[in-house]
Amino acid sequence: MGKETSQLTEKEALSIYARMLHTLDSSEFESYLSEDFSYSSQKVLTDMNSRDAFIEYIRPKLETIKKSKSHVYAELGVCPAYGHTDCLIMAQGDKSNLLGVAYASVDKGKISALALCIVPTADSAKRSGIYPGLQPN
Repeated sequence: MGKETSQLTEKEALSIYARMLHTLDSSEFESYLSEDFSYSSQKVLTDMNSRDAFIEYIRPKLETIKKSKSHVYAELGVCPAYGHTDCLIMAQGDKSNLLGVAYASVDKGKISALALCIVPTADSAKRSGIYPGLQPN
């Protein structure tokens, strides 16, 4: 069997997502997704409700980020909302250009959902200064 993931926490799931955004490589994140993974964003009207749909969406998005040279920053933080405490504080271009927060849900050792939110605001989150997978410049 592969890695034992039954004890995966929301914070670890967020760290894996942050590593994907910082390395622009989705393979590790994909390996943790449940089959019925759902992805939602308060900026987009429709949710994605399958692992395959998300993978189809995220791979070209990471390529676009790579080509744009506009770095994405995902910092571990705390911002209690929607039944979660741990979050990722999302920024692009500069660590101070805050865009929103992300919350992960975990079920049976797999990442079952990811929600990108603009409410609560990113500047209301408690920042940690920890950017999993981000290489120092």
